[in-house]
Amino acid sequence: MSLLLAGLAVFLFAAVAQAQTLSLMAPSIANDNGSLVARYGVSVVEKPILKGELEDGAELVLKCVIELFEVSDYWVDSTVSSSEFESVISYDQLTKEFVMTLPDRDNPLRNEDIEALLLDGWSSIKASLGPWNVLKHGQKYSLRLITTMNEVDAPEGISRFLYFWSWDAGVDNTFHLNFTF
Repeated sequence: MSLLLAGLAVFLFAAVAQAQTLSLMAPSIANDNGSLVARYGVSVVEKPILKGELEDGAELVLKCVIELFEVSDYWVDSTVSSSEFESVISYDQLTKEFVMTLPDRDNPLRNEDIEALLLDGWSSIKASLGPWNVLKHGQKYSLRLITTMNEVDAPEGISRFLYFWSWDAGVDNTFHLNFTF
């Protein structure tokens, strides 16, 4: 019985640790010259663990999906727009630098300091969600942001966590912002 309880405690601790690997900064919505733009940020809670994983040869991909829904009281919410962000981070053994690809840059970011690289690449992400006039006055909306971090070659739906060498499916980090325009 105590072995079962110990196993359950390890399982629960693992689930909590995995969920805390990435931290989301609350998204905001703005009118940027007639475009509907969402801004948000992602930070890594356990930077020493990430650094060790990358130095050991892991190549990780951060995927963010942001979706804007028109909330309906009587029917299913309808999607207004969505955007995806994908960034790969790795370690270059020759130059002793961490390398990060970003979708809006031709050349990857490079830095020997992982904290500075993460701050430069992921602390402020901008997602275009279409023209500003898609929003209707008095209408309720919900903005949903989902982030995951997996190995680059991991099959969809399978996660490799920074804390454990597990290929089990994991929990995505999700943030919801409900508002009335």
